[in-house]
Amino acid sequence: MKRAIAYLWAAPNSLLGLALGTVMLVFGARARAIRGVAEFSGGWIGSLLVSPAVACPYRALTLGHVILATDHVALECSRAHEHVHVRQYERWGPFFLPAYVASSLWQLLLGRRCYRDNYFERQAFDRS
Repeated sequence: MKRAIAYLWAAPNSLLGLALGTVMLVFGARARAIRGVAEFSGGWIGSLLVSPAVACPYRALTLGHVILATDHVALECSRAHEHVHVRQYERWGPFFLPAYVASSLWQLLLGRRCYRDNYFERQAFDRS
């Protein structure tokens, strides 16, 4: 019962992740489920994001119970970190994304790094 509630609480974010994952699949990504989380990686979009022309600093992103990664290697390397974010989504539910953005903005206002000093990222780096 507790797991079902966690999935429901994170569902709005997971649905967004599944929609983006579906777009990735259309462009050649692979999908699989690991430990109750849908993972999408690779394909044309992933290749585009790692190209020197785009230079995207992020190689993986979690939305609820969905992890989106630029490629399989990035997914393997970041899986433990991203699963910490999955647990954060289970705790914060639909409030996770606004809280994450607020934490990043707060860090910027304090003159810190918006990503690495973000409360949620520090937690994920500490636990992965």
